[in-house]
Amino acid sequence: METSNQFSRSLFVAIAMFCLGVGLAGASEVWKWSGSYGDDSVELLIIGDIQVQQRSDPTSAFIHVTDTLNHADLVYANLEGMLVESKGYGVDIHDKKWIHPGPQGVVALKSANVDVVGVANNVAYGRDNILETLRVLDEGGIAHVGAGTDIEEAHRPVILERKGVTIGFLQYTARWYRQDEQIATATEAGVARLMSRDGVTIHPADLERVQNDIRKLRPRVDVIVVSQHNRDGATPMQFGPTPDKPRSQRDRTQAEEYQKQFAHIALDTGADLVFGHGTHTLQGVELYKGKPILYALGHSAFDQPGYEKATDGLFVRVVISGKKIVRVSFVPVTRDENNNVLMLDPAKGEGDRLVQLVKGVSDLPLKIQGQEVVLLDESARPTEQ
Repeated sequence: METSNQFSRSLFVAIAMFCLGVGLAGASEVWKWSGSYGDDSVELLIIGDIQVQQRSDPTSAFIHVTDTLNHADLVYANLEGMLVESKGYGVDIHDKKWIHPGPQGVVALKSANVDVVGVANNVAYGRDNILETLRVLDEGGIAHVGAGTDIEEAHRPVILERKGVTIGFLQYTARWYRQDEQIATATEAGVARLMSRDGVTIHPADLERVQNDIRKLRPRVDVIVVSQHNRDGATPMQFGPTPDKPRSQRDRTQAEEYQKQFAHIALDTGADLVFGHGTHTLQGVELYKGKPILYALGHSAFDQPGYEKATDGLFVRVVISGKKIVRVSFVPVTRDENNNVLMLDPAKGEGDRLVQLVKGVSDLPLKIQGQEVVLLDESARPTEQ
């Protein structure tokens, strides 16, 4: 006879397969991206925070974009929540109105073709919960980065290969609640830390570790993608009283100085693209020495009951050809009346509003081509004579 755990796993797999079929049946058409790059090019989609819970069909969160996500060669997202059963508000995370989404969240990830998730963020709370979430992801066949059994594993990259191209991922968090419950140490499980107390400077040891992570990864892959969970003014529990502005007084569409420092140093050290998440808003974009930065992608699917109503987000398309990034573009997203993710025409209505928001906090011109906003297009650069 099967043990109780074995039976639970078998039942979970059966439900996941059923829900996956339901989700695919109602999916919409593939988004009409611009450009033709050949069959050997790799299309990576990077999407905003994912947190799916309390749905009879977890795959419904992506019902409008399933075909677009499944058409990509690789999908990466920040996993905003632990895949463990909730114990209730004030218990899952002390002093925060938050409940963990539960193991059913992995079903949504599978339906959305998410191949790898970052786990380093402020809601990765509780060392046992982190380990259980990693186990659920492993069982679901989803790679994860930014967390582990100790600090070495939390800083270990994920390397995935598509069409002969190797892509490495690293993720860190600048925001947490209790260091003794969340941050990885030499002997305890947790997430990879990037500490900035003032929003301007970064703890030297953390920055050095990031640089070492990138340097070790560089010769092993063709492309490096680095992300971090923005500190967003930090939290009262994180550092105690701080001299910076309280979170409620900060314009969260504006990137903090430490974000810029982190992105620039990561790119100088060898990364190819840097992005951020965690502010529940969009922030600006930048080309730094020809390399793309997106400071905050906002949400994709986000179900936390009673939490912020923010729906703004970006889907980012990264085209890799000749083993290098040749195009980076994005499409604004929101959610419908059922809280399901919708991609928006960037030239019309709500889509235009979100594009104008990004433009307003960016220091470079952005152009709309077809149904996407172009940040980087190597094919459009003049060739040297």
